[in-house]
Amino acid sequence: MIQTLPLVLSIVMSELAIGSFVLLYVLDWRSEVRRSFLLFFTIIYLFFTALTYLFQQSFASQPLLDSFERLDKQWTGYAGPTLLAFLLLLVPYLLFLMLDRRAGVDGKEKALHTGEEKTGPFSVLRFLRLVSGGLASAAGLLMLFVLGMIYRPLAPSPLGGVLTVLSFFIAALAVGGVMTSMWLGHWYLVTPALSERPLLFSTAVVLIAIVFQILLTLVGATVGSPAISTAATHATQSTATAIATPMPTSSALSTPTAVKPAGVPTVSPLSMDVLGWLRILLGFAFPLVLGALTWKLARERSFQSATGMLYLIVVMTLAGEVLARGMFLSAL
Repeated sequence: MIQTLPLVLSIVMSELAIGSFVLLYVLDWRSEVRRSFLLFFTIIYLFFTALTYLFQQSFASQPLLDSFERLDKQWTGYAGPTLLAFLLLLVPYLLFLMLDRRAGVDGKEKALHTGEEKTGPFSVLRFLRLVSGGLASAAGLLMLFVLGMIYRPLAPSPLGGVLTVLSFFIAALAVGGVMTSMWLGHWYLVTPALSERPLLFSTAVVLIAIVFQILLTLVGATVGSPAISTAATHATQSTATAIATPMPTSSALSTPTAVKPAGVPTVSPLSMDVLGWLRILLGFAFPLVLGALTWKLARERSFQSATGMLYLIVVMTLAGEVLARGMFLSAL
């Protein structure tokens, strides 16, 4: 588990960075949020992606990935360049966003007040911004595909490999989507006059992603779980070792050894079954219920309560995703 922890963190950080920006880009494309919101969190996601890239190069680089026999080494060399491309393509998107004063819902409001339409250089800036943001999103999605292909061999069957690749896209949408939704809900506290439509949309995206995660888990359970198979293999090996170990002789029994005091319970690590239930509760059940409640609160324009719910969903989805990736990589 200690050896795979850097891989788990690298995967979750990549999913978070890519999923957060993709939803932010969709919100920009819909022109329903403030330009200041787009600008501020594009800068935040740019720095977080840079941190993710540095972490990957330090703790989940190609030589480290190649040291694991079960990973697909034909794809390990593409993880770094695709993540770097995603990082670099965020820069022109941020630049065009800074130049376009009518980005987001601000441009719509100015057009309504002045009776003008977005023409001339502003439409050109919007086009360039959306193109650069689309290329950045495409690079991020390519990065998720590369991650899926790298870890695909850990699946117990070809169908499981396909589900593994899909799981990276859906997890990024769930983990990253709820992060952007949470920041958007927080933004309503300073701009209460903003329409509830973007928050309803982002919350709906998160709920759909969680539902798809549940469906993937149910389908994946029918083709077997690598984590459970590995745990069963280790348990079988431990049992065989215990049977093959000879009983100590009388001379060995006379040697003083450390004896556990009577009545003291034996403490053992959590089983895969327990971790699986924790993942279901933290990653699926609670976020789904709280997400539905958040959508209802946002529809009623109770933004402060909705934001509080989103904070809880962020913590739970992140914890659930870390558990899920840790269990999956236990097959290493």
